Amino acid sequence: MLGTASALAAQDCARDDRLRIALDLHLHPRHGSAFWLARQESLGRDLRREVRSISELHLLGRTSPAELRGRSVWDFVPRGLWNRRAEFVTGETGGTSGPPLPTAFSEDEFYEAFVAPFLEVADRTAFPRGEGWLFLGPSGPHVIGLAARRLARELDSPPPWFVDFDPRWAKQIASGSLAARRYLEHVLDQALRCVEREVIRVVFATPPVLRGLAQRLDDARREAIRGVHYGGLPVSPDELNEFRLLFPRAVHLSGYGNSLFGCAMEVEDVPRKKIDYFPCGPRLVFEVLPGEAETAERRGRVVFHRFDRSMLLIGMEERDWAELVPPSTAARSMGFSGCGLRDPGPPPAPRPELKIGIY
Repeated sequence: MLGTASALAAQDCARDDRLRIALDLHLHPRHGSAFWLARQESLGRDLRREVRSISELHLLGRTSPAELRGRSVWDFVPRGLWNRRAEFVTGETGGTSGPPLPTAFSEDEFYEAFVAPFLEVADRTAFPRGEGWLFLGPSGPHVIGLAARRLARELDSPPPWFVDFDPRWAKQIASGSLAARRYLEHVLDQALRCVEREVIRVVFATPPVLRGLAQRLDDARREAIRGVHYGGLPVSPDELNEFRLLFPRAVHLSGYGNSLFGCAMEVEDVPRKKIDYFPCGPRLVFEVLPGEAETAERRGRVVFHRFDRSMLLIGMEERDWAELVPPSTAARSMGFSGCGLRDPGPPPAPRPELKIGIY
């Protein structure tokens, strides 16, 4: 128990250190970010002096999507990093809850946010290396396409074959309509041609698109798939167990994330009734708003805090709801030390939308 307590204390210190480094940079009088310097002035406080740990995050206030919407991404990046802007990864969110929000990562933070969490789990679960990938999703302006290319490279695989689609256009199509079915058929036709032409062993897709592809593949081609990575939409435990039967020889890994904060990972490839996603490293902290929690299920709106030099986001509310859970033994063994999210998904009364993907 003493060892566990010491490890948890060290992890808390790492998060505090990460927060202080980000604050010192974003609030530097000459080289800070326009957003945080304006926030400090409006609060009338010396935030660098007063906020020294994650227990004091409340002093920074919350960041709403409206504050990012319509503003240049460089308002949120410290001027001290502008001489490295050519190296940054920039992008936008999918715009599920309104006009897209801008996002930026330095190269090393992009790796921390999107690549390192997946690789840590992939190594522990024997996710296939050196195999051909098929990515079914947007190549831009969302950053997930860049992440897919980097993941394949890190696993000694050739660049993925891409079937691109535009989730923003898809959202404008009425769910269940003829146009929606034709759009999905268009994506699946391209995917099937790729599978028939190339040796594909890994598929990265949203659950609805993956199901459509599975229905078009014969048993031999489904059994040839050795790795499946889910992204873009939450996958339910029932869906995940269904896909394990459809692709029986594959390692199945599910990620939860977005273009703003990166990715949290499911850490075990086993059948389950609940799916938990855990953040990797000290740069990301999850919370669930207690005021909106359902008493019976302990679910509430997801809030995240991102402590990066490139972009500091505090108290960002997500559309999704989830239950906050402590790190499991498996998660801690991989260095995923923060609290995770159980079964994140739309709020209790979601708006109808075409279920192709959000990324």
